[in-house]
Amino acid sequence: MKIKYTRKYTYIYGYMRMAKERTKLTITINRELLENVKEKAHKKGLTLSKLIENFLDFYVNPKLYCFKCGRDFRAGETEICSKCGWLICPHCGACRCNLSDDVASAVYHMRRVYEDLLIGKVK
Repeated sequence: MKIKYTRKYTYIYGYMRMAKERTKLTITINRELLENVKEKAHKKGLTLSKLIENFLDFYVNPKLYCFKCGRDFRAGETEICSKCGWLICPHCGACRCNLSDDVASAVYHMRRVYEDLLIGKVK
C-alpha cells in the first residue's frame, strides 16, 4: 500500500478484494484520522485494505446476529415480517413480534447507532 501525504488529507493507494479479483481503490481521508485508524488496526492485526474491505462488505450486505438465538445471517438472505417489518431470523424465526416493547426499543436504537456509523453521523 502506497501512502501520499498532503497538507490536510492523505491519499491511500491500495487494493480491494472483490470476489477473487483485486481492484485498485483510491480514497481521501483526514491525516489525523488515518493515523488513529492505522494504530488501532495494527493493534488488532488488520491491514487498512482489510479494514476497508470489511466495512464495504458490511455496507453492501450486512452480517447480523439474531437477538434471540445469537446466530449470524446476512440481511439480504432473509425475509421481512409482514406484521412488524423487522427481519426474520432464518435459523429460529424470531422477529420484533417476539420482543417486549422495552427490549424492542433497545434493539431498535442500537441498530440506529450502527446505521448512523455507516453513513457518518456518529463521530
